[in-house]
Amino acid sequence: MKEPLMTQIKIESGTIEGFTENGILTFLSVPYAAPIVPGKRFAAPQDVTPWTGVRSAHHLGAVCPQIPTYGPVGKGATSTLDAGEDFLTLNIRSPAREGKAPVLVWLHGGGYAVGSGNEPLLQTGAFAASGIVEITLNYRLGALGFLSLDGAPENRGLLDIIKALEWVQKHIALFGGDPQRVTLAGRSAGGFAVSTLMAMPAAKGLFSRTMIQSGATPAVLPHKDARLTTQRFLKRLGQPSLQTLEEIPIHQLLAAQQEICNESYEQHDFTRDGRVTIVGIPFQPVIDAASLPLDPETAAAQGLVTQVPVMIGTTSAEYLSHSSVHSHLTFADTARLLDQRVQPLGVSGIDIVNRYRNALPHHDPLGIWRAVAGDLVFQNPTTRYALALSKFQPVHKYLFGGIGPNETGAAHGAELANVWWRKNYDRTILPVRYQDVDHEISRIIHNIWCEFISSKKIVQKKLNTYSTKNKYITYFKGREVFMEIDPFFERHLLWK
Repeated sequence: MKEPLMTQIKIESGTIEGFTENGILTFLSVPYAAPIVPGKRFAAPQDVTPWTGVRSAHHLGAVCPQIPTYGPVGKGATSTLDAGEDFLTLNIRSPAREGKAPVLVWLHGGGYAVGSGNEPLLQTGAFAASGIVEITLNYRLGALGFLSLDGAPENRGLLDIIKALEWVQKHIALFGGDPQRVTLAGRSAGGFAVSTLMAMPAAKGLFSRTMIQSGATPAVLPHKDARLTTQRFLKRLGQPSLQTLEEIPIHQLLAAQQEICNESYEQHDFTRDGRVTIVGIPFQPVIDAASLPLDPETAAAQGLVTQVPVMIGTTSAEYLSHSSVHSHLTFADTARLLDQRVQPLGVSGIDIVNRYRNALPHHDPLGIWRAVAGDLVFQNPTTRYALALSKFQPVHKYLFGGIGPNETGAAHGAELANVWWRKNYDRTILPVRYQDVDHEISRIIHNIWCEFISSKKIVQKKLNTYSTKNKYITYFKGREVFMEIDPFFERHLLWK
């Protein structure tokens, strides 16, 4: 087997050595900010301390410390890779060092508490093999990234991502990338983060396109609700000061984080949690004058987000996998389960279930639960955000997967393996859920994503421009790709 070709590049903080293998230039675990060590855990991201000599970028580094949360779905998203303090890093793959290729920066999902940019599917080099510089990254999760604390900046996880995007602007030309053509993309919490970053003034100018997959705008909290989570978290640890919290062993912080996350996800309580009940994840970005002055949807409606072309969409059955914990529901059960979650929006569980029963008369109680919860977290926010954005910038909305009876179809994240598809890649080394994909539809989807990232005009033939006057979306159904009136549009009106 041919040995990889080693390559050294001098960046602002020192010299790094990567390698070229199978035509892909690869640099792994490149630091964009200083390690998250006790005493700096809750600070804004710090500059990297320059090093002498050559730093190896041959292997994946640490991921953010984490612990399984959010039931079976969250457990499946939790990274099993080694965690550590030096995890504010980038993994970079490029088709060539020379040239000015478009750039993709990908944000992983995991409910802002689990997951990583080091997961095997994100290491296939799929986009680099298609002529795009691809970057996956890690940022602070859970309490480290989003606990609202006196004396600490808000939204630290998103500040980390901004720091990474600034690094990309400074350095990506050295790796063959064009800093003027950076697409910021992500799925699930990664999509939530992309939407939120569009509303953060400090992120303006750091990307030229966005792709938002199954994650729009509901995961943002008013300050008072973020503090409810903070109070519960600190109480579990004996009400420590910020200085003490900085020094508490990380496993104790994670244990408290796990309790808070599971409690909020499984036992919704509007009185206790406020708007956390809507999505069920307690560690979320918070409205903050310094970093996030308006929630993304409000900012979009006022033209106050970064105005770039946007590709946004969902799968057809977002809550299918989330429903595995429920069986033998009655309509009364469904109303009870949903009541605390919908109260922040001014409706009751009984009211919204009755509305959906009228609109979807063939759904049983479990199907209604999937429909309401899926619309609450994914479908409705995506529709609303797309419509708000479309007043000021081009928006292309899509749907992945056929719509089956009783709210079945393509589950949350089902498109990920298609988007990150690479021809002739040995998929047996990937997790089982990503191995068996239809290569033809994967090729089609991956190419459309690449066309959008590359700003090619051909994409306009495949992605309709969505607006209040034109509700056609791009529908990926089996091996077919066609335009269709948005089948979820009318459902967001049920909440008026």
